[in-house]
Amino acid sequence: MEKLKGKKIVTMILFLMCIFLYSAINIKKELPVLQETFEKLDFSQELKKQIQSVESAVNDNVAGKYYFIDAYGYLQRLLGKNEESNFEVVKDTEGKLHYTYFTDKPNDTHEVAKRAANLKKALEGETKVIYVLPPEKYIKGHTKFDRGLPYPMANEAADLFVEYLKDYDIPCLDLRDSLRTSGLDMTEVFYTTDHHWKIETAFWAASCFDQWMNETFGENIDPEGFYKEKSNYNWITYKEISLGSMGRKTGRYYAGVDDFTLIYPKFETMYTYVNSLQPDLKYIGRFEEALMATPMIRQSSDPFDADMYMSYLYGNPAFSHIENMNEEGGLNICFIKDSFAVPFAAFTSLRCHTVDMIDPRYFEEDYVETLRQGDYDYVILMVSPQNLVEEFFPFGEK
Repeated sequence: MEKLKGKKIVTMILFLMCIFLYSAINIKKELPVLQETFEKLDFSQELKKQIQSVESAVNDNVAGKYYFIDAYGYLQRLLGKNEESNFEVVKDTEGKLHYTYFTDKPNDTHEVAKRAANLKKALEGETKVIYVLPPEKYIKGHTKFDRGLPYPMANEAADLFVEYLKDYDIPCLDLRDSLRTSGLDMTEVFYTTDHHWKIETAFWAASCFDQWMNETFGENIDPEGFYKEKSNYNWITYKEISLGSMGRKTGRYYAGVDDFTLIYPKFETMYTYVNSLQPDLKYIGRFEEALMATPMIRQSSDPFDADMYMSYLYGNPAFSHIENMNEEGGLNICFIKDSFAVPFAAFTSLRCHTVDMIDPRYFEEDYVETLRQGDYDYVILMVSPQNLVEEFFPFGEK
């Protein structure tokens, strides 16, 4: 009995020593981060936001954070679980991850469609407002969930939205329809660990856009099909390098790690690119020099290190401007968009003279005035089905 009691005491002491050692390592790692965070706090904001800033800084810099995430994800996989974080992330029968939640009806998208219509009305006679709807990761007729897993009904919300756009006479390219007749392998359209479409899918979608613009508005974009020809591009695939937004929540061992393919032209290109995140910088050069953050890929050896999807156009600045100096006679367009549009806009820029991008999550200027000053041929709204919410449509409220 005394021997058993001694073992328990030794075990307790070793456990406490591990806790104290880990706490000391964390304190050493966190103190500089906390100091920097406190220096940047805006005390004019409400207390709740300040607390969230500090909490986020602490959570993001926990020592060995990714080892814990990997271990937890691996345990969930061993247990055969198809959901994590209280059903925030679920796994379909194909092994792909999805953001989801419980609901019994689709979101009402009438208000956001009305805001799109109000923007169209404000720009009437100056520029055309159109909509490009990306596909949803839950592909109708292909994707399946195990029984009991929640389905967020994003496709149903998008169906309603498309009908509202028809009522408001806003032309819409529904890429979900194009996908059904594309002949693409549905297992390869989206990343396993990310909510985004693959770069290869965005490349395909840019050619769909050409055809639709020509048929709908009588444009003459890429009539010879040069820009859609795959052999005119370099395709470089990096094996098991990318963890998407969901993969960084579940770890490397829950659903695996994605390959990532860079696509860029073999033919001569010349660009300038500026954005609001780096207002004093101007990127000048070929497509891959001006529009791609390739150093991020070359310097990344750990899938947790960087978001590979954002290697195009440096992610989601509030405002970006691309000028294709080899297409002086091309269209001038502006995207109001979410992150699905990032690689799509990069490939579309090959056919255009200028492409501007506005991210409504961060843009704080007057939309109508900005769009009027831009003198665009088209304003393209491009927000994916899961983001058909008011946060992405702050314009056109009246």
